Amino acid sequence: MMAMGIVAACSSEDKDSEPQNPEPPAETRQEVKLLTRAEDEMIGTVKAGLYMVNYLSGEPDELLPSNNYVNNQLLTWNQGAWATATPIYWSDMDTPADFYAYAPYVSEVTDARKMAFSVSADQRTDEAFAQSDLLWGSVPGQSPTATDFDLTLQHQLSRLTVKVTADAGFADGELLVGDVSVTIGGTCTAASVDLQTAAITLVEDSRADVQCHSNGDLSYTAILLPQQVPFANLIQVDWQGNKYILQNTFTLEARRQYTLTVKLKKTKSGFDIGIEGWDIIPEDFGGTIGG
Repeated sequence: MMAMGIVAACSSEDKDSEPQNPEPPAETRQEVKLLTRAEDEMIGTVKAGLYMVNYLSGEPDELLPSNNYVNNQLLTWNQGAWATATPIYWSDMDTPADFYAYAPYVSEVTDARKMAFSVSADQRTDEAFAQSDLLWGSVPGQSPTATDFDLTLQHQLSRLTVKVTADAGFADGELLVGDVSVTIGGTCTAASVDLQTAAITLVEDSRADVQCHSNGDLSYTAILLPQQVPFANLIQVDWQGNKYILQNTFTLEARRQYTLTVKLKKTKSGFDIGIEGWDIIPEDFGGTIGG
């Protein structure tokens, strides 16, 4: 677990639009300082987006599709620190604000209430795997303060891990990591995300096979959108060109990790795949980035 203090930066989006609130005089401004947290250790370069919505007339306001006080400000985490271009300032020391953050960063968000997002159909590389992992967090009604406050990012999608084991017909050591690949079939890979609520709406015609990321120990993981997967070739294991297929339906819930162990066995007529059972872990993947 690692802690990271950041000073957020002012948005450069929507330059042609009037901001939600005018910028106060420089001599009266107080920087917004926040501590962003998440469960997983952040490795390499990570980019996140930040929105800030001021309370108008003392009441909370909706996150707009665009033209908020701060719009999709890029935050970059690299080598243990957040980098931003310019600071964000409170409108004044009496006006609370709502904050919304997400990762990975999407450079062109035309509608914050319907942000287009997709998981990669090929998650075999570390980069594609990481870019498929949607994180989101919010802080409602934060009063202006000169000190840091916390913004926690939580995983919003599902993780499915397939563990592959050798059964009857395989010799010891015959089933090797480099000879195996795993694909998840029948899932929607594209959606829109409401950055105010984290609600996800699937794009139904985006169903595609997803190639899993190898964990290096005959286990393979894919990050998938929450959904009800219809009856399909759910698990497809390829071993040296021989395909093992498990047909099933499955429900993927947000912020859940699922583990499925499959046993491969050779038969006189070819190959077969067996299912040992679902191991559903109701784990909350929200956590701390920083501290």
